[in-house]
Amino acid sequence: MEIKEIQNHSDNELVILAQRGDLDAEEVLLRKYKDTVRIKANMYYMAGADEDDVVQEGMIGLMKAIRQYSPDRDASFGTFASICITSQIISAIRSADRDKHKALNTSVSLSKPMEPENEEMTLADTLSTSYGDSPEQMLIFKDIVYYILHNGDNIFSDFEMHVLNEFIKGNDYDAIARKLGKNVKSVDNAMQRTKRKILEYLFK
Repeated sequence: MEIKEIQNHSDNELVILAQRGDLDAEEVLLRKYKDTVRIKANMYYMAGADEDDVVQEGMIGLMKAIRQYSPDRDASFGTFASICITSQIISAIRSADRDKHKALNTSVSLSKPMEPENEEMTLADTLSTSYGDSPEQMLIFKDIVYYILHNGDNIFSDFEMHVLNEFIKGNDYDAIARKLGKNVKSVDNAMQRTKRKILEYLFK
């Protein structure tokens, strides 16, 4: 089957073909989602590594998604691939932080600016502020929460999970407080606890 013909297939059809050994179908998927990999790679930084190293980890995550995805899943392939890409990048960062004897051998850089126009905003700041000030910060926050949960871990209390779910939906603290029947201070405290837990989880 020619590449042009394969490109007309849905993601699910391409995944099935790729899992059956069709390299052209796999190539189409890799090309289609390479921009997603690069966008996510730009959000994270591994000390001792350059951007291409992080992109490579993201591509590994994408290839894992192609091999592991089942069309019977509730999530679309795009959603599943996004989770796998993020998971691979964050796993590599954590591994680099733990293993002092490998090439990527120091710690995650918490001081790299998240936005070119705001050199003061870092990954650590993103996780410590009360609100996500930009779509990029919110995406980073969602990525890390999804990584923790889809990695089989849950470091949050039931109340923290309720607050997180509402926050990820885009609700502000006032709206969350009203919906959960709590005061704003309780919601703020819950978010600060979750962000401390996330930092401890990532960099322990």
